[in-house]
Amino acid sequence: MKPFNYLASAAALLFAFTAVSCSDSNNDEPEPEVVNHIYISLPDGTPTSITEGTDETLTLAIRLSSPVKEATSLTVEVSGIEAGLVTLGGNPVTIAAGTNSGTFTVKPANSGNVTEQKTFTFAIRDLDPKKFDIAQNVTVTLLPPVDDSPLTDEEKALVKKWKEAYGVDLTPWIGAIALEGTIEFPGGGNRAPFIQPQTLQLAGNTVFGISKEATDQTPVLDMLENPMGMTEYLYKTLRQLTVDDSEYFALEDDGSGLELMELIRWNAKSEESFTAMLPGLKIKDIKDGVATIEFVAEGDDYILNAQGEPIYSSISEENLVYSYHSSWIPFQYDFTAWSRQLALLEEDDAIAMELQSYGVTAAPACYLGISSVLEDEWEIDEEEDGVSNLYVTPHAEIDFTAGTMTFEFPFDNADQNGYSRIKVTYTIKK
Repeated sequence: MKPFNYLASAAALLFAFTAVSCSDSNNDEPEPEVVNHIYISLPDGTPTSITEGTDETLTLAIRLSSPVKEATSLTVEVSGIEAGLVTLGGNPVTIAAGTNSGTFTVKPANSGNVTEQKTFTFAIRDLDPKKFDIAQNVTVTLLPPVDDSPLTDEEKALVKKWKEAYGVDLTPWIGAIALEGTIEFPGGGNRAPFIQPQTLQLAGNTVFGISKEATDQTPVLDMLENPMGMTEYLYKTLRQLTVDDSEYFALEDDGSGLELMELIRWNAKSEESFTAMLPGLKIKDIKDGVATIEFVAEGDDYILNAQGEPIYSSISEENLVYSYHSSWIPFQYDFTAWSRQLALLEEDDAIAMELQSYGVTAAPACYLGISSVLEDEWEIDEEEDGVSNLYVTPHAEIDFTAGTMTFEFPFDNADQNGYSRIKVTYTIKK
């Protein structure tokens, strides 16, 4: 054997031995632990509120990102409200070996101590951060008990005048009203949740009240809680467009989304409160027990300060707007992350102002319902584009005899191709 070949063979043998030794050594090392993410959720369309003094119960799902190797118990706790106001059922939640899901329930404790609306989320007791974290949470609203006579003397007087003038009684439409409906979604977005067309179901209740805009001549109602049954959908969509979007917004190392998140201490795990309402439902043209409902806002959708004045941006050299649409469904949002950014905008904070001026924001209204609704801005040609045009002119009516209120309107978010079509029907109990 030639010296070169001998040395080459010896080197090869040594390399093989070393490789095996290294491989054996690696096998002896413990595998690094991977954090199992916990997702707490409610089905789409499920109401996100429960009312004191009732037996209303929500069933929430817990899903893990990976199945557990052995049976695991997770003890759920309520976060954000005083102890004893709600009751949890099916708790601790047991995740069977080889599976990744379970459920629990929450309902009012009917303690008699709820006098105002309260919101809360959930936590897991003694959670080992090396093994688990909560990647998605749910905000639930606990409503005070419904008064048998929820109207003030002034509101009762208005109801009486409307009954005398139009022969209709608004009293049954005050309080929690059951609904059912659909969101027909066109798909065509860039992010995974918005790519495919789908039809989502809406259900639950909306709490109605008499608006401050009401007059002797014009009945006006506000949707005070869970408008159109959409609160959970709206918040879920907002998160999917922002803190839950690791492809465009919530980047780990860089980007304006990350800059905003750090500025206002907002991320996928921060505890936030989100509620929605829809004010100003004007009941018009009342005849023979049927009336139309006007519910579209028109004009400039300015971002307002605490004094109700538009906030000016020296960067864009114009007043800040939620969207440049000229007509929209005027959902109003109370979202804690946006409240923190809005406070900075009112102080003319340079970073907050720059981010907002370039559309980097926590404002729900900058992502939800961004196109005009009284005209078809998408102008989809079904034959040419090969997709459905779901645009519909907004319309609504109330049938006092049948005890129904119906809505149909277009709506979109910042990542879809065309409008969604939303249909909702409210029915009062007789």
